[in-house]
Amino acid sequence: MKWFVYCPGSRNGPLGFELARRARSGEINFQVRLDERSAAFVALGITKASGQPAAVVTTSGTAVSNLLPAVTEANYSDLPLVLVTANRPPEVLGTGASQTVEQTALLTSQTRHVQQVWSGESFGPEANGILRSQVCRALGIGTGRLLGRPGPVQLDVPLSSGLPPSGEIDCPAGRSDNAPWIRMPDVARSRTSGTETIDLRRPTLIIAGDGTDPAALPPRLPVMAEPTVDLGDRKRLHPWVLDYVDPEQVVIYGRPTLHRNVGRLLARDGVRAVLAGGPGDWVYAAPDIEVLSGNPQFHGEAVPAWTEELELADGIVRGQWTRVMNETADRRIGLGVARAVLAGLQSGDVLWLGASNPIRDVSLAGVVPAGVRVLSNRGVAGIDGNVSAAIGAALSAPDRTVVALLGDLTFAYDASGLQSGRLEQVPDNLILVVSNDSGGGIFELLEQGDARYRQEPYGDTFERIYGTPQRVDIAQLCGAYGVAHRRVELGDLGIALRQERFAQRLSVLEIPVARTSLRDVHATARQAVDAAFASTSFETTDTADAALELELQSPELSGNLEYS
Repeated sequence: MKWFVYCPGSRNGPLGFELARRARSGEINFQVRLDERSAAFVALGITKASGQPAAVVTTSGTAVSNLLPAVTEANYSDLPLVLVTANRPPEVLGTGASQTVEQTALLTSQTRHVQQVWSGESFGPEANGILRSQVCRALGIGTGRLLGRPGPVQLDVPLSSGLPPSGEIDCPAGRSDNAPWIRMPDVARSRTSGTETIDLRRPTLIIAGDGTDPAALPPRLPVMAEPTVDLGDRKRLHPWVLDYVDPEQVVIYGRPTLHRNVGRLLARDGVRAVLAGGPGDWVYAAPDIEVLSGNPQFHGEAVPAWTEELELADGIVRGQWTRVMNETADRRIGLGVARAVLAGLQSGDVLWLGASNPIRDVSLAGVVPAGVRVLSNRGVAGIDGNVSAAIGAALSAPDRTVVALLGDLTFAYDASGLQSGRLEQVPDNLILVVSNDSGGGIFELLEQGDARYRQEPYGDTFERIYGTPQRVDIAQLCGAYGVAHRRVELGDLGIALRQERFAQRLSVLEIPVARTSLRDVHATARQAVDAAFASTSFETTDTADAALELELQSPELSGNLEYS
């Protein structure tokens, strides 16, 4: 574990002194953040981007409570976030002493494991052995090697004094060549929770949500995947394809939470739904799942006519979306910002997507360029912590440009993530693009956004509790934190992105957009897609059925071909 995000406090002072010493010697990466809530999301972003556990270190008391939002996200995203929480000594716990809370119980519903570590005064051979055992077990659980599902773990450290160490601490030594002290089996890969056979000769649709392992997907079959799933160079189906094809079976990977039509597809009569999940990670809840399989085995090959039908449907949907966006009189909407951001990305970039509309806009109206990695907080899909997590991602990948696309409410909610001390490393490779529609644009597209709820007796209730227009001056807010800010028009966003890419600074690009036309644009796109399918003869469906019957009857083609 290389990254430690430290929050100032008295009780955790001994930990801070030792971490700072090790940072000076180059053993670890060390970042100091004032706010525990933001710090935890910075560590979460580092963990998500690097794939390695990062730790957030806090003092005692309410500091620990502020970790909960990020810990909840890490829990549902299966991220091995490590929480190192200083505590008062055991003899004063439960006595009403100042700043003592039951902090080992605060986060238990969202952590995989809570361990109160050795509290002895000396760090001799006995302490080394105990510490090694406790920390190794906690990290083994957090990384998923002991229980099968990664997630956050808490190491609670009772300290009798907040004074710095009297001398250099002799911590348990690791093995040579940075090898782990205890080698643990990868339980997640060595166990399965049931195997189901999937015959790909039947019309099969693969849906991949956040958390999907791309290597587990069957080869050569188009996939409806959310933006955070890296499909490489294979075909990615537009989400609306699900509304216009008739699969016999659907296989779900990860947690697809972006598009409601996934649930509608699974609820259709005659559709067999299989949820693929490893041991302990069955976290996608759908009432129409028929089979839970830890390791589906795919047999046969998809009939070419079925694959062609999927690709034809994808071409129709994307073509109509492009036409509608090109013909929209005023493109200054979130969808337009998403398209402009995607056009400004380069291979090797990281794209961080905020919750609500930005990630959906990318999914619906654009194509992520090859070689771009997409990250987002999709565990609980909240707007909290996105600025901080994007900063963490940028800190962990200093050689890559990170572009974060956020809505104005998401940005304002976590604006304190821009705060950093004068002695701290500030990422110079992060560009925050704020699509500012002055409120909650996502609600324009939900049931609450219907015109009937904007009339009496509701009056301005929709705008007050859903639209929530803000008075935040983003330029002044950025100025207070010493962060570069530019307000640019949508048509100039591409140029602004290129300029900021070479400016080598943390910057915010604010794009003014509207949200009141979102519902009409989506309705126009749906009408256009419906009309295009109505005028297209989907003869490939019949062809697929005929080809399947011939294949099943042919001895030389009926053998099961298994693909890993």
